[in-house]
Amino acid sequence: MTSATLTRVLGFLGLVPFMLPSYLMANAALFGSGLQSAAIFGLYAPYVFIAYSAIILSFLGGTLWAQARQADDSSALMTILFSNLLALSAWACLLLIYIAPIMTVFSVCLLLAGYLGMLFAESLNDVSRQRKYWRMRLWLTFWVALAHLLVISLMMAEL
Repeated sequence: MTSATLTRVLGFLGLVPFMLPSYLMANAALFGSGLQSAAIFGLYAPYVFIAYSAIILSFLGGTLWAQARQADDSSALMTILFSNLLALSAWACLLLIYIAPIMTVFSVCLLLAGYLGMLFAESLNDVSRQRKYWRMRLWLTFWVALAHLLVISLMMAEL
């Protein structure tokens, strides 16, 4: 198996922890006793979704950092700073969920903005020139964004 194949396999398998909580939340909201009943192994499904999302966004920020370190231009400094902003905002999302229910919704919105910002930052780097990888990133970001939008709408309906 090549590293490109492994990257694609792991990338698409990485969607499962986004889709499973989203599905459970939608199912609980539509057919169960509400979003509060959605759980994975006894853990509140929205928190599981947010925690996984924050971890993946931090990971992507690290990959952005690594890409920027290889560049030798003025945009590399801004990219490194942006990668740190992504990681710190993801960490903040894990803390915000303990403040108030509306801050939990804000956390999911902030994470969604992070993924879209990450895609934009990658489009400015050499990543967009690697056709197969870039196409995969577009598809993954599409599905991740869709899951975030679903979770936001479900959480807003519960407020």
